[in-house]
Amino acid sequence: MRLWRRQPEGDFDLINGLTDRATVSTWLKLSGASFEEGMGEFLCIGDFLCLYCEETEGFVYSYQSSSTSNGLYVYNGQDRNSPNNIANAQAVVFQVCIQNRYKLNKKYRKLLQNQPDMPESSFRQMLAQAKMAAEAEKKDNLAEQTRQHGKRVRYGDIVQLKHIFTGKFVHMSTTHTSKNDKNNMKVSLVEFNAKNAQFFVLPRYKVKSEGEVVQLYDQIVFESVKSPGHYFHVSESCQIDHFSRGSELNLGVERSSFTLIGSYRERPEQGRFVRGGCVIRLFHKELEAYLVAEGLFDDAVVEDVHFRIRAIDQHRPKSLSPSSSGITYWQVEAEHSVLDGDVLHWEQQIRLRHLLTRQYLGMDTNMKVTLTPDCADPRTVFRLHSVLKERDEILPESYARIEHMLSGCWLHALKDEDYEKKQYHSTGTEGTMQDLQWDGAPLRKISASKESMYDDAYTIQLVEETDVLAFNFVAGMVPFLFNLIQDQRSDTPFTARKTHEILATLREIKVYITPDGVPNKDRQKLLRNLRVIDLLVKLLQCPLRSESDEQHHMIRVFKEAYDVLHAYMLGKSRKNALYIAKYIDFFQTQFTQRGGIGLNVAQMIVELVRDKRKIVDRITQQHIETFIQLLRNNPSYHFLDLLHVLCVCDGVAIPNNQTYIVEQWLRNYRDSVYLMDRGQNIHKRPNIVYISTDNGNNWIALHQFVDTNSMEYDEEGNQFLIHQLDLMRAFCFGRNDFAIHTITREFGYITWEDAFLCIQCELLPDTVRAKFTELIIGLFVDVGNNYSVLDHPNICFVWEYVGSKDQDRDQSQFVVKDLVTIFPVLRDWLAEFLAQNCIMTSSLTGRNMLIVQ
Repeated sequence: MRLWRRQPEGDFDLINGLTDRATVSTWLKLSGASFEEGMGEFLCIGDFLCLYCEETEGFVYSYQSSSTSNGLYVYNGQDRNSPNNIANAQAVVFQVCIQNRYKLNKKYRKLLQNQPDMPESSFRQMLAQAKMAAEAEKKDNLAEQTRQHGKRVRYGDIVQLKHIFTGKFVHMSTTHTSKNDKNNMKVSLVEFNAKNAQFFVLPRYKVKSEGEVVQLYDQIVFESVKSPGHYFHVSESCQIDHFSRGSELNLGVERSSFTLIGSYRERPEQGRFVRGGCVIRLFHKELEAYLVAEGLFDDAVVEDVHFRIRAIDQHRPKSLSPSSSGITYWQVEAEHSVLDGDVLHWEQQIRLRHLLTRQYLGMDTNMKVTLTPDCADPRTVFRLHSVLKERDEILPESYARIEHMLSGCWLHALKDEDYEKKQYHSTGTEGTMQDLQWDGAPLRKISASKESMYDDAYTIQLVEETDVLAFNFVAGMVPFLFNLIQDQRSDTPFTARKTHEILATLREIKVYITPDGVPNKDRQKLLRNLRVIDLLVKLLQCPLRSESDEQHHMIRVFKEAYDVLHAYMLGKSRKNALYIAKYIDFFQTQFTQRGGIGLNVAQMIVELVRDKRKIVDRITQQHIETFIQLLRNNPSYHFLDLLHVLCVCDGVAIPNNQTYIVEQWLRNYRDSVYLMDRGQNIHKRPNIVYISTDNGNNWIALHQFVDTNSMEYDEEGNQFLIHQLDLMRAFCFGRNDFAIHTITREFGYITWEDAFLCIQCELLPDTVRAKFTELIIGLFVDVGNNYSVLDHPNICFVWEYVGSKDQDRDQSQFVVKDLVTIFPVLRDWLAEFLAQNCIMTSSLTGRNMLIVQ
């Protein structure tokens, strides 16, 4: 037999006697290679490759996505062809890119950081123009990259290296030194283009010279364009962090050589096929369920492999789209090497790695389908068999059956056997927050069958690149949090610089899940999938240090962590709230923490409880009493919001909570309420509403209290007033007679005269007048049995009464005594006000709010 070997020109010679080209192709496919899909011999623009350092015998990698923990490191003691300790192949793969233009993007970034001294309108116009220019430059770079795709790289060419896991470029720094080698400069990953990201490709040995074509498996060195005479250098082996050891990649006058190991080359005709390293979902077509598992890498597997049913419903458009949950993501790897990114074929030996846990799908000796961390375990090898085979390559959305190589069994769904989650098996927590189940999707068990079942067909869904990058970003924050928690537990010194880096990283997470200030539900979900929420709570459970400076730094970190949790709670995601609700009892103990942490906790819990009836129903009277005491001890509007969300839930009044809060707070603790009264009642100027923040000892005119230009203006006090008015409206929402009577008559917190004077007063801001208009509706209009006629249409009549005077005898029940005197005054003012405000102007937000009310 003879076998073909590829020559540099693309021809084939004979090896071992194989002369048939089709036979050669079959042999190469079975061995995990292919002469059609291979990278050939030369390095080209657009190729995806790995950098293997000969000195340390390891690949260059990075698993972190933070802008502060963005260094590059090198493994030690790895096999070049079959490395066995790479947790994600994308972390060691780089794309060869052209020399990109960057100056317009640099100008735009400078404008964002430093606003020049000019009018706001001019600056906005300049910023918009700079943004358009930067986007055009980016498009030009992508077009040029596409045009030069496949062009051979020669020694002396300038290239950029793009990291696949983070989507960032390799940069050298001219201002920051290396962490370990202080004489060398730092090499890191940065998302934008710059001259710092450009490097010359040079040969290590003199047998190659500039101008020659770079070949795969050549040993090369990288020289910085920004700093000539400085090269990539690999440090001695060191402890990188608490959990990993390796070498650091930096830039110095000493050079280290790297062997180019090809991963794959993109070809236009192969872009639609499944490759090694691709991220997929496995969707059981008959069961309408995804193959999932739960847990976290470098931690525990919380839930073993099972099916999560997500039935397709034409009436629910969301169900027609693939799942965006990280628990459904699986990475396909060629059996012979984790680095092989070539196109995969049917019946080729592969491994399936769960992206969340970074463990492999396998089958033990008892035929149980489970996860295992050992990549060399022969029980983790599978084959995909096409249900409707049209070609050798695997296409997305094609149907497959999955065979276990070692046992010859097939993955089989047990349609009638429910899978019970381990985390829902806690006892003694009935009716508590711990008893809340945040995910109610039906689950099924997975097993192995000795025969291939007709209905065990899986749809291979390819995960979009943007979704993979989003997952990688959040996954890249997990090592940072692991190390931060370990720093707290090991009493690692907390310096100002370290605190600044931690705060910057936490802000990155917050901004990422709320792009442009709008909560992104899919990104919030990733924080839940990757258990970032649990890690943040673990961080917050660490005790504050006694040393004053370090304690101050920790307080700042804790506040920022609570802000991340608050951003996670924004929006109306029921699952997000129910998932974190189990920690409410812990959060309640943090209200009295030093440094004002309690306000951040309150802000977060408000969003947690808002419009979540399952959580509100589990808030006990003891919780409410605690919140009232916190309000008395620390008068902050955040605690008013906390009481507010307990009174009204998703537009429905909760009378028990309304009455209890009014009873415990308004009737017992008048000293913690801002009081209002007319001037003639307190020996002040008549027909002016005054406000007191100290239980009536001192009074100030309301229009001065809310005037931002007044000497008496206090931002915190103004916010407290606005939120107190909102809370009063919430107390009477749903016609709570007890609350209305307490507020308007028994204690006179807000009387009709006070409220009507406020809506008439032109000195008050329109937003404040709008609040009092809401209160008039809640306290004096929508009361008792005074319902709108449109709310109670009468479409049934007694025949004997039709046309007689008796037909109106029941209408008296809709008459309210107070409204007889209130309505004429209110009607005249409304007619006059609306006559003067016939139009609404978009810029006059406050006036528009008042008109709407």
